[in-house]
Amino acid sequence: MGGELMENYLTKGFLLSLTTAFILLIAILVITANNTYRTATIEEVNQTLQQIQTERQTITWQKIFINNMLISLPLIIPAVGLVPFLSAWINTGAVIGLLAKATGIPPNLYIQNLVILAFPEILAYTVLTAENIYFTILILTRAGAEKRLTTQSWKTLIAYVALLFIGAVTEAVMIAG
Repeated sequence: MGGELMENYLTKGFLLSLTTAFILLIAILVITANNTYRTATIEEVNQTLQQIQTERQTITWQKIFINNMLISLPLIIPAVGLVPFLSAWINTGAVIGLLAKATGIPPNLYIQNLVILAFPEILAYTVLTAENIYFTILILTRAGAEKRLTTQSWKTLIAYVALLFIGAVTEAVMIAG
């Protein structure tokens, strides 16, 4: 069973897509957060802090889960779905930069901590982004996209939803704590 999983689902191409997606997502956060950290005004920082404090008062794991699902759902559309998701991800990097500036924590350290604390959520985005990239490549190269869709992609969706759920619960606990 394990060998079959590796051969059929975790192909070399998909593993390469996973690695690429993770590096891409972290790189976007690092670049955007550092740029925002350098250029943000005190007014922008204070406005973001005020908005986050307001949202913290009513946040639940369900709201977090639905929000994260809506942000990343476009990724189920090959290639095109990357655009709205990556736009939201860039916005996330900007917010991280603002929070880093507000707390005096360097953006790279802030992101390192997030990668550890929010790992399930980041992994969920990585898995779905990787599936998008890999599936797009299979379509463009005519190398088995239909077979991937009908026999393997559901595994990605299950992993994505499970990881997003774990991430939402973890985030809600951290916010409440």
